[in-house]
Amino acid sequence: MTEEEKEAAERDHTKRIRRIRQAIVLLLVFLCILPTMISVWALHRIGQMNGELENIERMLLQLPAAGNGGEGRMTEQPRSEEPALPEKSAVSTEEQDWSRAYLDDPSEEAIEEEIHTEVKHVYLTFDDGPSVYTDDILDILDRYGVKATFFVNGRSGYDTQYRRIVEDGHSIGMHSYSHVYERVYKDLDSFAEDLYQIQKLIYDLTGVDCHLYRFPGGSSNQVHDMDMKRCIQYLNAKDIHYFDWNVSSGDALPGTHSAEEITSTVLSQVSRSGDDTVVVLMHDSPTKKTTVEALPAILDALLSTDGVDILPITDDTKCIQHIK
Repeated sequence: MTEEEKEAAERDHTKRIRRIRQAIVLLLVFLCILPTMISVWALHRIGQMNGELENIERMLLQLPAAGNGGEGRMTEQPRSEEPALPEKSAVSTEEQDWSRAYLDDPSEEAIEEEIHTEVKHVYLTFDDGPSVYTDDILDILDRYGVKATFFVNGRSGYDTQYRRIVEDGHSIGMHSYSHVYERVYKDLDSFAEDLYQIQKLIYDLTGVDCHLYRFPGGSSNQVHDMDMKRCIQYLNAKDIHYFDWNVSSGDALPGTHSAEEITSTVLSQVSRSGDDTVVVLMHDSPTKKTTVEALPAILDALLSTDGVDILPITDDTKCIQHIK
């Protein structure tokens, strides 16, 4: 082998050694950063999962105003889009307890026997709207010549429905702007701001200075740590009347309930009620088609019962409240 060949072979050997060293260095660097990459990916995935869990919890917990002296610093927020909610979006313990107690689907004969002839003022109320079913509900009520009460949230794309509720002669009430418990009940300032937003929305769209309110989950809900009496005192100071219910349709319970079940549940409770003021809780939301389907049968039965008047809630209506 010539001298030149030896030098060339040595250069090739040196290059191979250099490439091997570079490969080893790259491998070591990769092995060093691999745990960091895995940790970053894991943290990112955990954050995504936490966000998904929070969204699920928000939808399940729920499923459910004038200013507070700082109105000048409050800004109107964009109205929330109506979510595509699973069944059920905002189910409070209170709603479930009221509903489950009467979801026994009594027979028509039993219902007819239980309905008394005592004079009762019945107030049909619809929470969580407006929704895709608001016009259907309004059409049915118009067909029967009945006025009801709609406790609404802040929703985009339903300006016509807000106005129609009022124009058709029904009562409109506030059911919070967001209906997100952790926002509404975070503290008194948050409650006051949410109240201001929904009251302003109703006034801007309908011209009604609304003084009717229903707490998301009812006044006795237990899905947060805030003292509800502070919220009640705030409403009282603003001359706002809040209404719970003493009859529940059962449509707030998880799962799907047939129109027949909802009808039986409402009529059974109305007939058993010993109060001359009966406030019926129903829901106007995208998941409550069977509530709409039950409405004609409920109206047929109530209107054919002696001593039953179906009325909209006003400022003069006797307040049905779980917490005074």
